[in-house]
This record gives sequence, C-alpha cells and structure tokens, in this order.
Amino acid sequence: MKKRETYLIKNKLKGLSYAFTINGIELPVLDTTHPLFLSSIDEVKLKEMLGKSEKTADKTAEKFINMPFYIKKFLAKRSFIMSELLQENGDNAFLTGLSTLLLKLGPSLIGKGRKRFLDRLSSKGIGGIVLRMRVRDISRCLAKSMIPLLARSPEKNICFINIAGGAASDSINTLFLIQQEKPTLLKNRTIEINVLDIDTYGPAFANRCIAALKAPGNRFNDLNISFRHILYDWNNTRQLEELLSERKEWIEICSSEGGLFEYCSDEVIIKNLNTLYDNSSEEIVIAGSLLHDIKTVDKGIIAALKISTALKPRFLGIEGLKSIIEKNKWNLDNIIKGNPRYLIFNLEKI
Repeated sequence: MKKRETYLIKNKLKGLSYAFTINGIELPVLDTTHPLFLSSIDEVKLKEMLGKSEKTADKTAEKFINMPFYIKKFLAKRSFIMSELLQENGDNAFLTGLSTLLLKLGPSLIGKGRKRFLDRLSSKGIGGIVLRMRVRDISRCLAKSMIPLLARSPEKNICFINIAGGAASDSINTLFLIQQEKPTLLKNRTIEINVLDIDTYGPAFANRCIAALKAPGNRFNDLNISFRHILYDWNNTRQLEELLSERKEWIEICSSEGGLFEYCSDEVIIKNLNTLYDNSSEEIVIAGSLLHDIKTVDKGIIAALKISTALKPRFLGIEGLKSIIEKNKWNLDNIIKGNPRYLIFNLEKI
C-alpha cells in the first residue's frame, strides 16, 4: 500500500498550536489575535481591490470557466482551496470547513514552501480577506455577549452549540478573546464545544485542534474543555433539541458562521430558531453571519459563483433576516457592519 503523504510545516511560529487534518496537512490552529492574522486584513487595500473587481470580475470568471480541463486538474491537485472551488460535479452546495479554514488562515499562517504556493495566493484575494473579517467579527461578537454572562454566573458550565461549525474556529477564538480580556472567567468550569455538522473533515480537525491546545504549555492546558461532533442535518432538529434540553442549566452559546443563515431556506432557519427558542435557557446567545442582499453585496462573489457552480448560498440580507425573526420571538442586536460581503449579528430572546 502506498504510504499517505503528509505535509509538514517545518518552521512553526511561536505562540501557535498545530494539528493535522484527516488528509495529512499540518496547519496552525486559527488564532484571530495573532499579529500575522491581524496584518492579513488590510481594509484599505480591500477597498481598492473591490473597486478593481467591479470592472474585472466577470472577465476573470469567464477565463476560469473556459480554462482547459488539464489546467483545472493541475490546479486542483496542487491546492486544497482550488480543488473545491473548481469542482464541476461536486456533491457540496456549500464550502466545507477546511477549505474556508485555509482562506481564513491567510498567506502568512498557511505555511511556506512550493506545495502551499497556490493556497497562499488564493488566500490573498478578496474571498480570503472577507472570510478573515467574518471569523474575527463573529468571535468578537460572541465574546462581547459572553463576558457579562460569565461574570453573572460563575458557577455555570459553558455549552457551545456550533451549527455547521466545521473546524469550530469561531468557538475556539471566542475563548481566546475571553482569555485575553478576562481569563479568570473560564476557570473552574466545564466547557463543551459541540459542532453540529454534516461535514466530517472540519469537525475532525477541530477535535485535533482542541487536543493540541490542551497540551502542556498551550492555551487550553488549564481548562476543562471537551469537543463533540454531532452529525447533523439542519432539516431535522431532533438532535439540537436533545442537546439544548440536556444543557439548559448551562450557559448556552449558539453560533452559525457561514452556515444556517447563508444556505438555508426561510422554513429551515425558522425550524432551527424555534427549536433554539423552545428548548434553551432565557439567556441563550445566538450569533450568526449572512450574506448581504443581491443589490448590496460586492460583485466579486456573483462572478465567483459562476466559476463554482456547485455552491448555492443565498443573499438573505438584513431585511430578509428581519422578515424571518418577525415570525419568532427574537430580538436582533449587535449588528457588525463593514464587511462588503458578510454581516454579523446577535439574536436574543425577547
């Protein structure tokens, strides 16, 4: 049997933990507080890139569409990101947690070397920058909501419920931010990160990230933290209901970054929101991301979807979200704007 090839990072960066994906790629645990992550988000440069993209996005998409198959195959073999974006008959109508993770890491954290050149190049584009902004902002949103809850309830354990959570980067980075600001609030508690996802690759990597972070000298070494992947179809909320009911006395933190509000119909979103409302504590925190509506979203994503026809996100927009939650007992709070593609928000029980 041919030995599976592994892709090691030789020169590891101080302060980061590392883990292997199922397919043998070593990557750092995404850390939105790391200087190299922060420096990879240049919002002034992004504005310039968006201006150029308005004029060239359609032509660029057309070039990719008409690209000879052998070139697409060459790119797909040498880039995890490109292999998914260029799939013509893929089964996924959404980006998996690992492809988005590489884009989120950015060029400096993906790792050096010829084998990672195309992924580094891809992550420098608009798509990578706006995804880094998205995970940065949702983690900040969650941490801001959690800190007063933790201060009020020092005896309560913490249950993260991450719907379509992939590698759980937002949950992990929420904890990083709380450690940075109020580290004592996490002491002497049981912390669970539950990823409810049909994907298996992202959650498997998340599990390895938690294990790496718990190693001696690493960020979660002194925390009582565990990870669980629940194979979840958001069309059937039974498992979500069971988890919420089991953890009703805990501090419940629910998020869906790049998931529920970006790919689901109104009916499915409402079904999940109703389950969350009916089976959770009064202080449950929900944070999510959504795409701007078709009139206001940047044109680059419209062109990109012509290349990757398997992906079918929806442009819900803030008005679309308001229309949905009018049918529920939720209050829209703490909206984070500034991202040309995504909007971050909190929902709280009325």
